[in-house]
Amino acid sequence: MDTLIYYAQNKEDVILSAFFPDMKKGFYVDVGAHHPTDDSVTKFFYEKGWRGVNIEPQQHLFKLLKRSRKGDTNLRIGISNEPGELSLRSYESDGLSTFSKEVKKEYSKKPRENTQKYRDQKVQVDTLKNVFSKHNVSSVQFMKVDVEGFEYEVLEGNDWSKYRPEVLCIEASHIVKDWRPLFKKHQYEFVFFDGLNEYYVAKEANHRKQLFNKTYPEILVSKPQLSYGWSKHITKVHKQLERVQSALDKRIEQNAHLQEQLAKTQEEVNQFRSTKFLAKELVRRIKRKLFR
Repeated sequence: MDTLIYYAQNKEDVILSAFFPDMKKGFYVDVGAHHPTDDSVTKFFYEKGWRGVNIEPQQHLFKLLKRSRKGDTNLRIGISNEPGELSLRSYESDGLSTFSKEVKKEYSKKPRENTQKYRDQKVQVDTLKNVFSKHNVSSVQFMKVDVEGFEYEVLEGNDWSKYRPEVLCIEASHIVKDWRPLFKKHQYEFVFFDGLNEYYVAKEANHRKQLFNKTYPEILVSKPQLSYGWSKHITKVHKQLERVQSALDKRIEQNAHLQEQLAKTQEEVNQFRSTKFLAKELVRRIKRKLFR
């Protein structure tokens, strides 16, 4: 049975795939895209032929996206409710970086081990509606938003009458300002909570909810699932075992050759001893005849 390899931190890519079992290619928008592979919500879809827009304000992560996702549109900006410039705080853990003043205060008052060191930098920001307009985005199958407490500002900057992703995946662990009323106002229905993210479906895409309800249980039982991280680890171990086995096979072959050489040498020694014995016996008999 084939194993389903997922990349996202909380299987968001597996969950989102259940909304689109009928689509081989589609379009996504990833706000807070992070790494092109590790914990990526869109890598799973990119490999299947989907394309989209990745938005990541951190320079080193943007460079990785630009290098690995040549088929996507990669933007090194932040998203807010109006264009301008904001201060991005980057922590040791890239996944905690934020524009949110409230989250910055929270981490300052109760610092975690990975939030004690940070760097502030000015970053250009734009609105979702401007990004959609500038890059001629007309149809979006899903949009994922993970911006550490800045979700309301991101969502407020969209023109929901014009740009309507069919499915929304929003991280719900840092709700500084409740964005749920925006979804209700713009006719998005809550469908699922995975323990970290909430999933919503646009009113006009209600069939996605029906597909999800049917497909997701099937995905859960149809094949084993393994994270990309564990898959890499298992592959690495397999390669190490292959190298060990190869070295062992070589040593066994060398030992077999040595055993063969040893047996041949022993045979030669036995032959020499036999010849030596016969020679001595011949000398003895000759002496007996000579001195009889």
